[in-house]
Amino acid sequence: MKLLILGASGGCGRWLVKLAAERGHTVRAVVRPETPFETPQEIELIRGNVLDKKVLEEGISGCDVVISALGIKREKPWNPWSDLASPEDLTTRVAKMLVKLMPQNNIARFVGITAAGVRESIHSVNPVLRWLILNSNIRVAYKDLANMESTFEKTPLDWMVVRPVTLKDGAPTGKVEMINHYGLTKSITRGDVAKWMLDSAEQPVPFSAKTPMIG
Repeated sequence: MKLLILGASGGCGRWLVKLAAERGHTVRAVVRPETPFETPQEIELIRGNVLDKKVLEEGISGCDVVISALGIKREKPWNPWSDLASPEDLTTRVAKMLVKLMPQNNIARFVGITAAGVRESIHSVNPVLRWLILNSNIRVAYKDLANMESTFEKTPLDWMVVRPVTLKDGAPTGKVEMINHYGLTKSITRGDVAKWMLDSAEQPVPFSAKTPMIG
């Protein structure tokens, strides 16, 4: 398959690029002009802003699947109350462009990432984590991710967005499953999330679980 990977320079995005290349897929990755990014020689790299429609038009042309690892970043990622380093509607704006561009380019499948606790899954979150999500700048990111999910939900596209628990650096472990509770100590490696997303992109049948929560 020919894959368009958005957010390729992030923690999950880098694993997506690596794993997709290892599996023999043709990969086109979009990375911001100022972001350091070393990529295998066989990867097609587009430098540009994903909020620029022309960049998305260039990226999506000729692809079979769109995979997005985009998400709002904070100036200090470890601080939930830190100022945002991304527009507060980043993934929503990209989604609104994609749902128009994908049908125009005969692309039906989208795989993305949101987070455990988005939308109705907030009721499955440990009370301490739930308070943190609702009372910090994480809330802004979750609102954007919720709107992104809703944007795809209103289309006939074959879409899926995975909702991982707390992310940590690390390679795929293979020990991942769908869960129904986001516990205080739950975590998952970025490599495992990327593998789940790529496995999903490769599956031959339409998605039945649209928003699986994994840990």
